[in-house]
Amino acid sequence: MTPSTRTDFDDRVLACAPGSFPWDLWQQEALDAGLHPDLATLGRAVMREAYQHDWCDGLKYECGINNPETAAGMIVCAKEQPFLTETRWQWLLATDGLRFDPWNREEWSEAAPEWNEMLRRWLAELNAENVRSAENQLLLEALDYITFFYRLNQLAIVDLEGQAFRTGASETTLWASFTVIDSTQPEPRRVNHSGAIRIDLGKDGDATIFERVEES
Repeated sequence: MTPSTRTDFDDRVLACAPGSFPWDLWQQEALDAGLHPDLATLGRAVMREAYQHDWCDGLKYECGINNPETAAGMIVCAKEQPFLTETRWQWLLATDGLRFDPWNREEWSEAAPEWNEMLRRWLAELNAENVRSAENQLLLEALDYITFFYRLNQLAIVDLEGQAFRTGASETTLWASFTVIDSTQPEPRRVNHSGAIRIDLGKDGDATIFERVEES
């Protein structure tokens, strides 16, 4: 393996005193912004591991490494979408940045399509241990459908915005707008897809995609 070229950011990190690394400062900013302490601690761990374990450039971008804009975005997403953000961060830690599966620790490339099925298995195992709410299950169903429909890999950033739920006698419905960003492209990152989606989740646990509208 060819060693990575040392960067100015590496030099700044090496010059940091204990407690003043970028992930430490991010955690304090997150707490000051009102983020739950558990999520702030988890976000700090993700940012630290992304750098120290040399995750791929797309995940470093997502995790705010040397990018104040995405670092700030992590806080916003964690406050607005705590369940999805926590799930994503736990998944990245469980796979060491999409490199090793959580069971046999077999190595896969970050862009491998197999990660989508591994994520489904991982989520199913988590749900077996602690059943999630219908609302949270709908959020995961929406992400899974968007990933399937656009043939995305796990490096794509899918942002569900403007979420609204309605709970009836026989089903729960989610409406949400979505944006898909390709994290692997060089700056500026581009929006590949955007639109709106509605999903119904019946009492039997089956989800139905009612509509998907892509904006032009």
